[in-house]
Amino acid sequence: MPDAATSKWSLGAREPNCSVPPRLLVDAVPSAPALVVGRFEDLIALAAKKRDIGIKLALERDVRLVRCEDGRLEVGLEKSAAKTLVNELSRKLSQWTNRRWMVVVSGEQGEPTVKAQNEMRQAELKTGVQADPLVQAVLARFPGAEIVGVREAEQAVALPTGDPDEPEDTMPEPPPVDDGSAYGADWQPDDQD
Repeated sequence: MPDAATSKWSLGAREPNCSVPPRLLVDAVPSAPALVVGRFEDLIALAAKKRDIGIKLALERDVRLVRCEDGRLEVGLEKSAAKTLVNELSRKLSQWTNRRWMVVVSGEQGEPTVKAQNEMRQAELKTGVQADPLVQAVLARFPGAEIVGVREAEQAVALPTGDPDEPEDTMPEPPPVDDGSAYGADWQPDDQD
């Protein structure tokens, strides 16, 4: 019987004659649970969370979604896509989710890229704003003016309705008038005769 020093699979003095290679012992340790990702938007968010800006930008700019299921991504690619993108996506998604991902280039056209969809949405917003009569009046009043950007309001602002039944305490108090003095606009000196 070989001693611990000459045994091929020995792990030291504690287990003198271990028959399992050390690598197999490490592989037997359970890994992290698999992450389920079933939507394309979730894949983009995962790339952002992992701080892989290259993959995130590629998913937004170079990938036209055909089908997305957990573990399978079917896409169409833009001409600007890197030749290694499919393999890199498969490798990184498998690494991030702890499950095998199959990324397939489809013969179908697929949806427009996320970037193109955002640009179309922004163009629709701009067209809608340009159709507003108030905006048209401003543009007519200032020749050469143009709309350079449109953002959606985060929260609708409640304007007063002028309804007499509405309690007055809901109306915001107007800001104080500031005349530049330290005492305010209504201040009168005491020694006026």
